[in-house]
Amino acid sequence: MRSFSPKTGAFGCLSSRRNLGARVARGRRSGAVIAIAASCVIAAFAHAQNHIPEYDVKAAYLFNFGKFVRFAPSDAVIKRQNFDICILGQDPLGATLDELTASEQLDGKPVRVVRLKTAAEARECAIAYISASEGTRVGTDLDALRGQAALTVSDAANFLEHGGMIQFVSVANHVRFAVNLDAVRSAQLSLSSELLRVAISVNGEPATGVRP
Repeated sequence: MRSFSPKTGAFGCLSSRRNLGARVARGRRSGAVIAIAASCVIAAFAHAQNHIPEYDVKAAYLFNFGKFVRFAPSDAVIKRQNFDICILGQDPLGATLDELTASEQLDGKPVRVVRLKTAAEARECAIAYISASEGTRVGTDLDALRGQAALTVSDAANFLEHGGMIQFVSVANHVRFAVNLDAVRSAQLSLSSELLRVAISVNGEPATGVRP
């Protein structure tokens, strides 16, 4: 597995699948960082998922997306006191995300996990996870967040087609993700090229160098 360094943009690979699975397990207990697997070890990460519950994997990805997103300077972004990861709708991630983010910082700010009832409350969030439980409200939720400096993520069907930014997808019973880069750019956000290489697709096209 690779660990992203915000200062260098570099990745360092762990040596084995066993180490990867153990690091995920430790992260659930201690809140230690679980880094996103990148291109050189995507197969190892996929293998390790066999032993990790689906929503624990999604929680790890969601936290780590915060390391790969950059926000254009704006009054709203500058005024943020915390890096809020917001959950809209039913929360399938449970305590795992709380444990992963405990005492962590992203973008130089303390990470908070916030559960919300309406999209209007999520307008100041750095990352907004829209639960699939929102159903037909997903499009309305995205409309409420349009133009805000928030990375939108979901596992709801057709999320990218509604204008969402990152959608979790299942490939051979493993969690992967697809990216709508147009939506990311329209919100004046940017995603690291390392993250885009790990995506299963970017704007509907297979990501460079990564196979399903």
